[in-house]
Amino acid sequence: MQRETSAPRSQAQAAPPPAPADTRHAVRIENVDLVFHSSRSAEPVTALQDVSFEVAHQEFCAIVGPSGCGKSTLLNLVSGLTPPTSGRVYVNEEHVTGLVRDIGYVTQDSNLLPWLTVDQNIRLPLQIRKLPTEEQDRLVDQWIGMVGLEGFRDSYPHQLSGGMQKRCAIARTLVYDPPILLMDEPFGALDAMTKAVMQDTLLQLWDDQKKTVLFVTHDLSEALALSDRVIVMSRRPGRVKAASAVDIPRPRDVFHVSELREFAEQHRVLWDMFAEEISMGGLSK
Repeated sequence: MQRETSAPRSQAQAAPPPAPADTRHAVRIENVDLVFHSSRSAEPVTALQDVSFEVAHQEFCAIVGPSGCGKSTLLNLVSGLTPPTSGRVYVNEEHVTGLVRDIGYVTQDSNLLPWLTVDQNIRLPLQIRKLPTEEQDRLVDQWIGMVGLEGFRDSYPHQLSGGMQKRCAIARTLVYDPPILLMDEPFGALDAMTKAVMQDTLLQLWDDQKKTVLFVTHDLSEALALSDRVIVMSRRPGRVKAASAVDIPRPRDVFHVSELREFAEQHRVLWDMFAEEISMGGLSK
């Protein structure tokens, strides 16, 4: 196709220069150390040492590493639950000095309130924020549909399967529209098939909502199937060993993504890093 051309513009008609790119990050961690002191041990434990990385807006970033390397601790730092010993944490370029309100946090346990129904669990954060009842009804209806829990609105957590409990927990977290989502091994306790279904559900929600996601997992295949970038942590004290972009096209089919050549190549590279840390004692707590 021939490109259309036009007469040169005069100086007065010249197009303005492009606006500078937005360099703000959703999450920024700068030179963070975290040392735990315990009455049961005379020696302090250094959990994290000189950790620095950024997460871009709408990026899906996975954190992997051996057990005890501080992956979950990083999420607690970002949410404001745990202050660093030194260094700084920023969320939307604001220095984190306490609990961050505009963050959703999904843990490995669903943490649903057992005396509340699916409807009531999902509605709870909206009630806390004192949204009008009509708006609560609209959002609860919307999210019950989005996570496939139609017909279970009045069910209690003990009446749900593990996967359904996780769907409810995700809906409860996303219903108030937090721009940043922290996920700490959310599917670790599920069987392989349910886990794949939940990964697929999460990718569909992310494609639609475009949240910034910081996702902790010990599963390299899960990290590659879901994320834009993988941060590999060293054994304790946790440091950033590497940060690797995931060059697998989107949208992704989590049920078949492992069949792709790009997946196999990147899995091999990440596994070599991961295995090195384990062989150096990374499985110790």
